[in-house]
Amino acid sequence: MRRRDLVWVGHVEGRWETRAPGNPRALAAILLSPRPRYYDITAPTFHFYAFVTNIRHVRSYTFEAVVGAGQKLSLQVDTGSSDLWIASKSCSSSSCGQTDGHLYDASSSTSTGKTFSITYLKGMVSGSIVWDKFSMGGYSLDSQALAAATVVTSEPLSAAFSGILGLALPLNSIIAELIPPVTSNSPDGAAWASNLFSITPAHRFLSLLLSRPGSDAVPAQLGIGRHPEFITQPSAVQYAVLESDVRGTLFWKVDVRAITVWVDGQERPVQLSSVVNGLGALPSAVLDSGVPLILTTSAIANGIYGAIGVAPDNKGQYYVPCTTPLNLTITLDDRPPIPLHPLDLTSESGSTFCTGVIQAADSVFTAPTVPADIILGVPFLRNTYTVMAYEPPDDAGTFGASGDSIKPRLGLLGITDPARAMDEFHTVRVLRQPVSTSNSSSLPLSSNTGATPQHLSIGLIVLISLLGFFALCLGLFGVRWCVTRRRFQRRPEAMSPPDIPTETEGGYAYARASSCDSTKRRSKNTIDPGKELYDDEETMRSGRWEAYMQDYGVVDLGLGRQDEVWGDNTLVGGAAPARGAHERRMSVGVPLLSQESPGRVDEFGARAGDRTSMAGVGTLAGGGKVEAVV
Repeated sequence: MRRRDLVWVGHVEGRWETRAPGNPRALAAILLSPRPRYYDITAPTFHFYAFVTNIRHVRSYTFEAVVGAGQKLSLQVDTGSSDLWIASKSCSSSSCGQTDGHLYDASSSTSTGKTFSITYLKGMVSGSIVWDKFSMGGYSLDSQALAAATVVTSEPLSAAFSGILGLALPLNSIIAELIPPVTSNSPDGAAWASNLFSITPAHRFLSLLLSRPGSDAVPAQLGIGRHPEFITQPSAVQYAVLESDVRGTLFWKVDVRAITVWVDGQERPVQLSSVVNGLGALPSAVLDSGVPLILTTSAIANGIYGAIGVAPDNKGQYYVPCTTPLNLTITLDDRPPIPLHPLDLTSESGSTFCTGVIQAADSVFTAPTVPADIILGVPFLRNTYTVMAYEPPDDAGTFGASGDSIKPRLGLLGITDPARAMDEFHTVRVLRQPVSTSNSSSLPLSSNTGATPQHLSIGLIVLISLLGFFALCLGLFGVRWCVTRRRFQRRPEAMSPPDIPTETEGGYAYARASSCDSTKRRSKNTIDPGKELYDDEETMRSGRWEAYMQDYGVVDLGLGRQDEVWGDNTLVGGAAPARGAHERRMSVGVPLLSQESPGRVDEFGARAGDRTSMAGVGTLAGGGKVEAVV
């Protein structure tokens, strides 16, 4: 007997009706199997596949379930519908004959007396509604309502594809509408997700990753109450409230804020309009893993392909040169733009031109039952990690203890690195080589920023150019410095002066001139080389200022710089001596005005009076030499 804790009875956001506590089970991650689906449509019909002729590399994603008396059947994951149906052994349609005998045996089921019928964008399914045991990922439901299909049209069934598990919101379930859910343990028509989350797991959300053909970098996984290991930081997933319809919240539906095509690093926004929401409104989109394409109106499709100079042919189909990438980002709600891999946006149907997987289907979107302006199918979902939550997480992205209310949220995280995606496109479409798994464009990203579009590579080029320019400038400066140093070394070496005495009063050191052998005086008087240039310090202090203004030299402050000093031993532009000591220079970058000295030409070829110099840092008290050079 099935235990029922909660049952979906919600409208816009809904609530769970509590009956009794359930038995929590282990969380599960179910591996999905991508299966080739080939469509060969030759005659236009209402259905959206009508414009595609023999499109290849279209895949569905299936998992293995155990139904009834231990039957193992593969079912497709479909986020665009809410019902479970399986082709039965009573089906005589040609599609059922393609399953190689992998059909549902309903002999162990219980009939409900109701008949099920559903029409998809392509195809139709009908049959009897029954209750039977249904197990997947370690979760088992004793009386799950499902349709034993006896008529299946336009569905490419195979031995690995016998039916569909709908993962749209339970309020969209046709079976639940025919057999309303109840809070007792009696069998009813509740959708699979409603039954699952009424008993377990503790965290009510489903997660979805879809792999890309030719690459195993991203696993195809369906998670039940858990995040896959591929997502290293689930807190980076961004959640948003769903868009509701008149009947309530039926689909994983979002607002489309922007669609941008990038051509040679230039942004080309697509003008958006809505057929479903009315004139002037933003278009809406439904995430549907059961659709192998991205479908939209001709106005939006023309804007996308027009950005790269592509127009529809006379049948309304879009063909792109196989070596031309469609570099596209889509902005949903308030999330960052999500980049799409260019390999996902065209399908190789020929050697020269490839079929665009974004196609216009105006006849579909003008139908009253279509809920959105864009169907974001498999090509979009391969570029995102999708979380279908039945309750909002906290600010850290953590799902707490489940309550008795349900507020659906859609979580998305872009997983495509646009720069690597462009490299992979070039490798596959231009070089005709396989993609290396180790260099895959899909990464376990911690945020969407990153996932940034290809146009940012232009910024990287500019950054590299600037760094190269600065490196060149540094190189030229180094060459100039070496040349200057060699010229300077050709001058006569100056004598090394003795250590200058330390001035203890005030804690400062003098910048004092040395002997006459190493200093020139402006006066024309002859100087005795054996005599000190200056008298004792008392004489220096008592002398007239003008007398000492006549003496100057070029002083090396011990840091490899040459700065000019006045004859009274102060640096040019420095403060006047105080208490017999000159204030030390402790800063760098003070400009010093040089006086002209006839015949003196510095190392840069200019006379001393023609340039300014920068003050150095003075030596610490009691240490270092101050060398005067000519």
